[in-house]
Amino acid sequence: MRTQTAAASSAPRCATALQGWVLVSSGWLAVMASAMLSPVLPSMSAYYHAVPHVDLLIALTASAPALSVAVLAWPFGILGDRIGHKRLLCWATVVYGLVGTAPVWLPSLPQIAASRALVGVAEAAIMTCSTTLIGEYFLAERRGHYLALQTGTAPIVAMTVMALGGALGESSWRTPFFAYGFGFALIPLTGWLLWEPRMPPDRGEHAPGSAKFVWGRLLWICAITLFTMTAFLITVLQMGFVLTERGLYSPRLIGLWSGLAALANPLGALLFGVLRARTLPKLAASFVLLSMGFFLIALLPGWPSAILGAAIANLGAGMILPTLITWAISTLPPAQRGTGTGLWMTASFLGQFLSPLAVLGLRQVTGSLSGAILVYAVACGLCGLSAVVCLRGSPPPATLITAAPPVT
Repeated sequence: MRTQTAAASSAPRCATALQGWVLVSSGWLAVMASAMLSPVLPSMSAYYHAVPHVDLLIALTASAPALSVAVLAWPFGILGDRIGHKRLLCWATVVYGLVGTAPVWLPSLPQIAASRALVGVAEAAIMTCSTTLIGEYFLAERRGHYLALQTGTAPIVAMTVMALGGALGESSWRTPFFAYGFGFALIPLTGWLLWEPRMPPDRGEHAPGSAKFVWGRLLWICAITLFTMTAFLITVLQMGFVLTERGLYSPRLIGLWSGLAALANPLGALLFGVLRARTLPKLAASFVLLSMGFFLIALLPGWPSAILGAAIANLGAGMILPTLITWAISTLPPAQRGTGTGLWMTASFLGQFLSPLAVLGLRQVTGSLSGAILVYAVACGLCGLSAVVCLRGSPPPATLITAAPPVT
């Protein structure tokens, strides 16, 4: 009887949809960190108009979390591999709730900007650990399913949070910061429902090879991710300027049509889950959709064609994110999954930070925003063509890439 009990206690725990959704909703904290404040940033700027360098501090208030994730995701991945990802996730969620709600009572704008940087520190740990635990708890198609949910629900959460932030901001620009208390609601869920996974020496999830080969492949995936994220944010950050140039001046209509185009993003994530294909076909299809959308935005006149192009590009963007993160996680050995996930997060958020700078530089070179987007259309088309060429030169695998990725 004692032997049977010991064997039962040593059996690995099986994750269910409950754990999956806790980890997916943990990823929503990162979406809240950027989207919640967008409607009240003008009010904050007006409130602190007499503060020196107010424009810089407001910009840091908006962008500091993404920069913190870009800098710290990789170190937190290494730390999670050493002390445990569940433990780090729990503590990071506590910090997120505390510093996220701090601007409700912080008096000065520099203090608020500093608290936002600390939100990014917590966000780096949360995003890295929650994504790593999805990779540890689930295998093959179920892993891809929850990674697609994590990226596919983000635009829906962003639109909801922006609407909530605008409604709460009607009374005071400080009120939306109360919503960061959502992190406190996740603390007991992460503590009670999650566990620290065991690290077996080999679960057969990656092709045999040296550690040097595995990390070289991951660095290549991260390079693709960095470029992809600079393209991903074009329809998020630049569509307001594009639509204004095309004659649509109403902020309400710009928000409405941009929001409708953004609905294609979760549809792309759904398409990722439906298509039973390897990584390279999905990657090729995603880049082709991005290229087609950017070509429509850049070359056709009028704002309706720009909305159509944005919808097509968002469809490809929604498919490419779960493709890249699933590819990256499936490449890594279990003992180094947190470190590798952190490196991928660093590439992803660095791409987000660099996106407006890249578009600005291309705009100066080409002379227009449409010219900058046209450069991205060509670049994404070449990436899609490269994926097709690599696909034709690779042997057909016996199993899906999400279960055992081939060397490509």
